[in-house]
Amino acid sequence: MSDTKVLFALADADDATALPKALAGAPETFRLRNEAGETLYLYCVFRGHSKCAEFLKARGNQSLHEAALAGDAERVGALAGAAPWSVDALSPDGWTALHLAAFLGQGAAIASLLECGASARIFSRAMEQNLPIHAAAAGRRIDKAAYEKLVAATGDANVLQKQGYTALMIAAANGFADAIDVLLAAGADTTLKTPDGKTAADIAKERGHEALAEKLR
Repeated sequence: MSDTKVLFALADADDATALPKALAGAPETFRLRNEAGETLYLYCVFRGHSKCAEFLKARGNQSLHEAALAGDAERVGALAGAAPWSVDALSPDGWTALHLAAFLGQGAAIASLLECGASARIFSRAMEQNLPIHAAAAGRRIDKAAYEKLVAATGDANVLQKQGYTALMIAAANGFADAIDVLLAAGADTTLKTPDGKTAADIAKERGHEALAEKLR
């Protein structure tokens, strides 16, 4: 195996004892990517390898996308200030920094990115091809205040992602009441339907969120 494959194998084992030793003298970890373009830190976070993720977060010197995912608003601001063009750049696996912060509900990082001019209207190039408001509704970690900022920056609560779902539909599927409140206040249309004819209320009912289904009718 190549050195990079060794590192990702250690991450798969969530071996936070061996990984630091293997990284001794290695370049910044954001330069270490798998075949899909994911950095080692993003790989660990999205696969639940929490011990290695915490080590890599503490190691610091992260890229803009990694700092956004980690919720490091200070580093986000510093990197975006040094390279303003980077705030809307897609990671190799297809996400903006705002998508990543939104998915994990990193409110301070979201605020920092928006203050630095990040656009909430850029679609990801990953499978979902969505906006940050969709990613936040899927992630179910964002608080109301941060989501209000994100929805306001998007300017359209009803925008569709690639598969034809609004953020309201995604939040309904996940039983994410706070997001639903924000979206309804922003003018989300409860009558819109998925390509197979389901409203947000229908989706909430299917998923067992009866109270939300009533609210959305």
